[in-house]
Amino acid sequence: MVFPPGQGKYGDALMAQWRRYLEEYAEGEENSEKQILVGGYHSAEIFGALSLLLDREERYRPLIEQRIGYFREGSRRADGFEDALITATFTLYNHLNTLCRQFAGDNPEASQLIAQVDAAVKVRVASGGPVGRAAEALRAAFPLLSLMTLYVDQGRGTADTVRQIEQRFAAGDGRAKSEWDQLLNALYRLVEMMQLFVILSDGDLRDQVQQIATRFKEEDETPDLRLKLRNGFCRIFELGHLVTTHLDEVLPA
Repeated sequence: MVFPPGQGKYGDALMAQWRRYLEEYAEGEENSEKQILVGGYHSAEIFGALSLLLDREERYRPLIEQRIGYFREGSRRADGFEDALITATFTLYNHLNTLCRQFAGDNPEASQLIAQVDAAVKVRVASGGPVGRAAEALRAAFPLLSLMTLYVDQGRGTADTVRQIEQRFAAGDGRAKSEWDQLLNALYRLVEMMQLFVILSDGDLRDQVQQIATRFKEEDETPDLRLKLRNGFCRIFELGHLVTTHLDEVLPA
């Protein structure tokens, strides 16, 4: 059953965020970089909200709130588009790191994978420019969302689809000729995996996911890199907002 939007514990805040997203996106008309950051910043915020929502026993509350604080400070101090892009992508990575821990619980194999991903990304971002660091953040976020999706699957037979998206991620990463290409490939594969994650979270959301997927495909027809990035960041936010709002409505307060 799909509930009316805004009926959960955090419904008012989530609907207010949706309105801000639409208003800020409209204000950025003719400015693709601004619209990229609208999608990126709201994505960072919604995955933090999802982490808080799922932290029923408040086991991860200090970590989540710390990462939300880092995002607020980073966005306040960001000097230009590329600085802001780093803030958005690393916040997204940080929240997916937390969410992955929440889904994995005390599973030692999953905990080891999460730790390996975290250690690797720290090494890879120690040097290089801002675009490369942003790309590394999303490249590291992808296997975490992949693992989360497998946990949500619970043997429902979508593991092969997860593997296909992982193969597209690896193939696209191998073909990438620049850091921008790596960034876009990781972002697009996150959107694809997130579509599956949302549907697995509740099959009643399938039609709404399909609407987002259709727009994702339509807006990918442009050859303009920044318009493609705008497409990816906006769709990842919309998918994140969809599942967060729905879970807020159906989970007990």
